[in-house]
Amino acid sequence: MSIIVKSQIKITKGFDTWKAMVKSQEDRINEMGIKFLFAGTEKDDPNQLHAIMLFPSMEALQAFGANAELTEIRRKAGAVIESGIMTPISDDYFTNYPDAVIEH
Repeated sequence: MSIIVKSQIKITKGFDTWKAMVKSQEDRINEMGIKFLFAGTEKDDPNQLHAIMLFPSMEALQAFGANAELTEIRRKAGAVIESGIMTPISDDYFTNYPDAVIEH
């Protein structure tokens, strides 16, 4: 059963650096079955990143958190790992109401 997770973390090297890191890890992310539904920084704090992620299972979420190599890659891209908060979302939700907004 898939699980949606709201995450937030401090970044120190800017959103573009973080986004480039994510894209460089596309094969690994795909292998883990992870999808980013949204990722962006706060308007008033560009160092505070928020993401909504879809994991195929709780085990995949745990594997993501336990992956030492990926953690180091994220750290080198400016993610302050110790500041990260991952909040699983219940099965009571809806998305894309009334329309999806996509910015790149």
